[in-house]
Amino acid sequence: MSAPTPEPPAVRRNLVLAALLAATFMATVDASIVNVALPTLARELHAPASDTVWVTTAFLLAAACCIPATAALGDRVGRRRLFLLGVPLFTLASLACAAAPDLGLLVAARVVQGVASALVLAVPIPVYRHVVPSERLGSVLGLNAMTVALGTSAGPTLGGALLTVAPWPWLFLVNLPIGLVATVLGWRYLPGVPPRPGGFDAAGSVWIAAAIACFLLGVRGLGDTSTLPVSGALLVLTAVLVVLFVRREARTPHPVVPLGLFRRPFTLAVLTASCSFFGQGTAFVALPFLFQESFGDSALRSALLFTPWPLVIVVLAPLSGRAADRVDPTLLALGGLTVLAGGLVSLALLPPDAPTLDVLLRTALCGAGFAVFQSPNNRQMMSAAPLVHAGAAAGVLNLNRTVSQSVGSGAVSVVFVATGVGAGGGHGGAVTVVLALGAAVTAVGAGLAAVRLRGS
Repeated sequence: MSAPTPEPPAVRRNLVLAALLAATFMATVDASIVNVALPTLARELHAPASDTVWVTTAFLLAAACCIPATAALGDRVGRRRLFLLGVPLFTLASLACAAAPDLGLLVAARVVQGVASALVLAVPIPVYRHVVPSERLGSVLGLNAMTVALGTSAGPTLGGALLTVAPWPWLFLVNLPIGLVATVLGWRYLPGVPPRPGGFDAAGSVWIAAAIACFLLGVRGLGDTSTLPVSGALLVLTAVLVVLFVRREARTPHPVVPLGLFRRPFTLAVLTASCSFFGQGTAFVALPFLFQESFGDSALRSALLFTPWPLVIVVLAPLSGRAADRVDPTLLALGGLTVLAGGLVSLALLPPDAPTLDVLLRTALCGAGFAVFQSPNNRQMMSAAPLVHAGAAAGVLNLNRTVSQSVGSGAVSVVFVATGVGAGGGHGGAVTVVLALGAAVTAVGAGLAAVRLRGS
């Protein structure tokens, strides 16, 4: 029997992209798909409702803590091996989640899912640098940004839709066909980029993982006055761990995060991205309080009022990425952040009796600004990193998203506590302050983009 005819390079490249994007969507959508099922899990697994929050928290903590280590590990063992370990592990962990008989085992399976998610997300962007021509890199990063945005924002909607027709285990069983297809495509078509020689800094990975865990848990506790002392202690410990980590990275020959990566273009791109994710994080947490508590909207209508934000990203992110291959990406990033800041200001000034169309247009404006900014900025960030450090740069990009959105969420809690907002309501004024803060930080990001534009 003759050997099969090899696919043309363009077809093979598209199949690689299909595997990577499918795995990315699976890994990002599971961060939030289970949120709508927490009351159901409390009832059917006979667990306290407050404990079911760990089904979400365990996944996010495990993923964030492992991102730096998996990014460095990919350089040592190869991205193909990482992908072929991460996707099957995520799929099997999804099956374990669906079969979990109690909350403890479900949380344990979610931890494994989070670790596998970090393995999966460490692969796509470095591989794009190897398989995609430089003149198309912006377009592909736009597709990746669209996939991440869709996975992040579609989780609650997809979860709610599944729960209307199937029991809660199907929230995890839907990953099985996606994981199987992504595994087969990855095994068949993903290129075997040679690993970079050198050791793996296991101790540094532990230091940074501990710092991330302390930071995220500290930020999480800022919204409760009873936990403020513990949160403060965790944030101080975070600073100590970061200092120890940086000192170690400066001495070790094989750092988890090469400090030389943080030169001017890359650092400015990271900081501008942090500002955008902070602004998005504040809006995503604060607006439901405004819609439901102040405006009296139902949970369903509140969710629908958010719909334009991710929908506009899905439409514009690929176009913005394609434009970044032809126009100065910094100019697009500056324009996108300016629009996002303006959109947040418009939401802060939203009157209580605003027509539905007015609210939808303002949320769409925010989504448009975020979409125009994200793909070009990602392109510039990855282009500023040497190819040998592409994995570390992708790890910084993924970690930056998680941490900055967590800081935005924590800012909402701090403002609510500072303004004395309680369970009884009165969120309107506090949300205005939060959105104004998000707009101000986003405007700072626009200023950093202007500095980058002037430098280029």
